Amino acid sequence: MRARRLVSYAPHELALEDHELPDRPPPGGILAEAAVTAVSAGTEIANYQGRTAQRPPDGAEPYYPGYSFAGTLLSVGDGVERLAPGDRICGPLPHASRVVEARPERLARLTTIPDGVAFADAALTQLGCIALNAVRTARIELGDRVAVVGAGVVGLLAARLARLAGGRRVTSLDLLAARRDAATRNRAFAALDPADPRVEERLAEIAPDGFDVVFEATESAAGFRSAFRLAGRGARVVLLGSTRELVDGFDPYADVHVKGLRVLGAHVSTTPAAATLNDRWTESENRRVLLELMQRGELDVEALVSDRIAPAEAPEAFAALAARPQEHLGVVIDWTRA
Repeated sequence: MRARRLVSYAPHELALEDHELPDRPPPGGILAEAAVTAVSAGTEIANYQGRTAQRPPDGAEPYYPGYSFAGTLLSVGDGVERLAPGDRICGPLPHASRVVEARPERLARLTTIPDGVAFADAALTQLGCIALNAVRTARIELGDRVAVVGAGVVGLLAARLARLAGGRRVTSLDLLAARRDAATRNRAFAALDPADPRVEERLAEIAPDGFDVVFEATESAAGFRSAFRLAGRGARVVLLGSTRELVDGFDPYADVHVKGLRVLGAHVSTTPAAATLNDRWTESENRRVLLELMQRGELDVEALVSDRIAPAEAPEAFAALAARPQEHLGVVIDWTRA
């Protein structure tokens, strides 16, 4: 069976290539056909640029990007009982027209898509799981004042989920007007420009003693510093944006110690692989909740997508996200387009 997939053989290179797949999945595996995959503008672009340890050294082996898939099961191998041919599924599968997957840990993270939820929305649940893990890590209580530094897709999802979890006066901060507009459409209490000379006055009106919970969702050193300065005494600062650089100008004494802050790492890998009495929120369970919120109209993600592209346009889109991330929000690949 012929299929197409995205592949990178060196940093800043991406291609759409044909490859062969078996007509039937192996025992315990699945064969799925993609409808839509979503691009992670953080991790995937960092890997594409060669800025992380996740991709091998140049030429060692190819990098196959993608972990936000939505499509239909074509067939399942012997021993697969939870999923069936014809199921609409979403989860961590790569950018490809068709995929064979047999790794148990990957299959456990796949979730069926309920009626009424579009493939493009379902594809964003992977980024939603990242945001929801951070919101759960923050342990938001009803009435907590919440700030989110960065209004990219993950930051916007964190802001919306924080409000659903009981956060109040949920305030987004971003340098880009288009993203502040997206935050306003996403029901932010306020969407502020950190460079505005009046921003300190506005923040003092919203949270006179500082915010109770602050999410850093920019992956930049400037955003990191800003998050700590927004936090009030005893606040929780949640590191969501995967900052991949050393941070100059960070003062642990003034920014953390004196305030009595709790600094929380919320990488998606901290989500439990299996439910326990203390934490039942696996990635699959988080995805189920997100899909239910979408189905009920409580989580609208359509406005988070700025670009819908054909697979052949993906190399250009990845280059644009690397060079001009400020011009894009969510990017999805429509595999039904030739």
